Amino acid sequence: MEFNAEMDNQNLFLYIVPVFALLGYFGSQFVFKNILSKIRKDAKLDEKLNTYQTASIIKYALIEGPAFLAIVAYNSSGNALPLVIGICLILYLAVQRPNREKIIESLPLTLEEKRKLEHH
Repeated sequence: MEFNAEMDNQNLFLYIVPVFALLGYFGSQFVFKNILSKIRKDAKLDEKLNTYQTASIIKYALIEGPAFLAIVAYNSSGNALPLVIGICLILYLAVQRPNREKIIESLPLTLEEKRKLEHH
């Protein structure tokens, strides 16, 4: 398989991959924020954390799908553009890894819940 960066008008992957990458990126942000916005402040901490976990899994899937498509597109065409897009999506996915600070910042937590999470 050769490695090239030429635009081939016959290769639909060169049009589909960037569109799906953008949809995955923006869609993941939208869905994640939308799910988190529905969390009630008076909900139990476990419920808030479970909802955060669900929202995160959906967000990751919306990023992984286009990344996987990009790698398949690269394997079938040998064109570097899908590979670069796929690598960028995978790197972005790695940055999305949850940590305590992100969770505390993202969830509508009470002061007591924040203290509880900070001390674990």
